[in-house]
This record gives sequence, structure tokens and C-alpha cells, in this order.
Amino acid sequence: MDKLAQLKKAIIDLYSVVAKLHSVFPDRKFTPDGRMVGDIGEAIASIKFGVITDKKSKKNWDGYRIDSFGKRHDIQIKTTQKDETYLKNPPHEGGLIVFKIFNDGEWERCYDGPIKKVWNSLSKKKPDNTGAKIIKLNKLKEIN
Repeated sequence: MDKLAQLKKAIIDLYSVVAKLHSVFPDRKFTPDGRMVGDIGEAIASIKFGVITDKKSKKNWDGYRIDSFGKRHDIQIKTTQKDETYLKNPPHEGGLIVFKIFNDGEWERCYDGPIKKVWNSLSKKKPDNTGAKIIKLNKLKEIN
């Protein structure tokens, strides 16, 4: 079984456990989020899209790609189960890949392109108290 198939099976197993937890305590969703969902996105980006992920988390970038000229391009990877994600003002040009994951182990790449293009499209939105701006996945697909 290749890595992508193994990842898909692991995601299915994860959501199976979520369903079991929810059946025991239906007042809680037990939604996988945060670090785990982000790590799943980084694994997809690495396996499927050639992103070299950093061994340790960094503040603004999750990894990089090397282009055909040998130049490094920083990449931020966002992963969500919702219909939106957030973005903070990037410190410099780089790439952005956004995934939506589903409980059947499938995933969708909603955006793969310049991060500043997305940030600039949010110019009229006011950031929250952390400096983040929310963007709908449908809007990302339009920008893509």
C-alpha cells in the first residue's frame, strides 16, 4: 500500500474513532482540529505535491518547494474540515496550499498558488485580534 493510500485509511480510522467517541458522549463533537488536521495537510502536501516539510514547526511557513531553476519557495499549508480557513499577513512572498479533508479519507485541494494573491484579495476585511482574516474555500477556488 502506498503512502497516500495509508494516509487515506488512517483518516478513515480517525473519523471512525470520532464517531465512536460521539456515540458515547453525544453532547460533544470530538472534531479533529488544530495540530492534527494541520499535520494531515502537511503529509498530503509532501506525498502528493512535493513539498519538503520542515522537521519542526516554524512561525510562518510549513515547508518549501524547489523550482526547476533550483530556487527555494516557502510554502504555508492550511488544512480544514470546514468551509473556511484563516490567513495571517505573510512576511514575504511564498506559496499557499489549502486542503479540505473529509471523513471518508478523501481531500480536496482548494488553492495552490501565491500567498500574497490571497492576502491581497482580503484587503477590505478587518483582521481579528490575532491578525488573522477568514476566507471561504469557495473564494479560494475562485482565486485559484
